[in-house]
Amino acid sequence: MIIYNLFGLFVALAVLVWGADKFVDNASLIAKKFGLSELTIGLTIVALGTSAPEIFVGISSVLNGTEAIAMGTVIGSNISNIALIFGVSCIGISIRPAKTNPIQFLPFILGVIILGLGLLDLKITKGESIEFLFLFAAFMYITYVFRTPDTNNNEEHHSEINTIKTIIFLVIGLLALIIGSNYAVVNAEKIAVILEVPQVIIGLTIIAIGTSLPELAATISAIIKKKNDMVIGNVIGSNVMNIALVVPIIGLFSDTTFKASILSRDFLILAIVSVLFVLIAWGYSSSKVNLKFIRFVGFTFLLGYLAYILNLSNLI
Repeated sequence: MIIYNLFGLFVALAVLVWGADKFVDNASLIAKKFGLSELTIGLTIVALGTSAPEIFVGISSVLNGTEAIAMGTVIGSNISNIALIFGVSCIGISIRPAKTNPIQFLPFILGVIILGLGLLDLKITKGESIEFLFLFAAFMYITYVFRTPDTNNNEEHHSEINTIKTIIFLVIGLLALIIGSNYAVVNAEKIAVILEVPQVIIGLTIIAIGTSLPELAATISAIIKKKNDMVIGNVIGSNVMNIALVVPIIGLFSDTTFKASILSRDFLILAIVSVLFVLIAWGYSSSKVNLKFIRFVGFTFLLGYLAYILNLSNLI
């Protein structure tokens, strides 16, 4: 049985990686076609696509009365997006990305602040859910108004892009991302159960990291293709969408109360790594910041994330 699940896991990961490659490639082509920068396309199309697993988990959790899983997925995935995924991008950095407009960080920061205020009473109300939806609308508006043009484009290159073919492969890549991540999580969870791994470890590692697999795969693909701007946009956009789209599902369709630890422990970690992310992502395009220092920061993020997971699992 475990051999079947291992085979399923490897196949799912292969589909996931292939999907990420096609998704990043064709998202970049669309950006060039419409004169948009890779940061803008990362903030929107790539972010929404890679946030799909979290959105599906949120809907499924509400339908099954397990809203705590959805909230844990939102916070855990956002921590993973920064500490794991952005950390990996820092380690793999080879060229400096273009400087990110500070206004792009505003919805990201507001999302964390509003989530923290909403969790003060350990509940998400319908009024707070509407605030999150307004945040999403503001995020899309800011992304559109302050979109960065692709200065490397030219009209001759635009004409070479087959729009229909690009969109088809973009959708195929997105579907591969979603399907691959879903089956990777399912098979990894079954393997953990067979090996009698504690449930807490399954939830904190396989499920939380599993829903971030699309972001991780897309990030690795973007790094290989030297599209660092898309990575920053993906982290910002995915974190905003996780909060602004998944949390309202909980607040509008349930009345659950969460445990105090989700605020005092998990949200606190999210707030800290979010501040660090903004400082680093905003400043590391400067020539004054050594790339070796950025790689050191990446390793620090990864070690910190590992320590966080081990601590939650009572292993340290």
